[in-house]
Amino acid sequence: MYLPDLNDLKCYKNARIISRYNTDYPDAKMQAEEALSELMKFIWLCMKHKSDKKANPNNDSLNFSCLIHSEMAEIDNMWHTFLLFTKDYQHFCQTYLGGIFFHHEPVADTENNTPNDDYEQELTRYLSYIYDNLGEETVLKWFAH
Repeated sequence: MYLPDLNDLKCYKNARIISRYNTDYPDAKMQAEEALSELMKFIWLCMKHKSDKKANPNNDSLNFSCLIHSEMAEIDNMWHTFLLFTKDYQHFCQTYLGGIFFHHEPVADTENNTPNDDYEQELTRYLSYIYDNLGEETVLKWFAH
């Protein structure tokens, strides 16, 4: 399974996305460039998680969903902004993700029926995975508001 280089993803630039994000989210705490960089980290993390799960299907520590939580709203806003530029997004996926189209699939309220104990366990696994792969700073940036 293809896994892009994280540093290559973090080097991705697109002035149109940055400009639109700044227009649409003038009061965002995260600067547009930082939000784009964090989105790149999220995409990489999700692709790595999928690859790790495929390679280690019996590893319980990988039993979580890699998704955007409400605390990560600014990253999600950047993703929505990026998706407005469909040709740019398609080209990004083709060029930077090895041709894999990275879909934005929001979780509907009716789909989120995880019991509290399971949710806490999944969240703990997710946070640990983020910490192990992207570090404490990323966990804090994504979840500590």
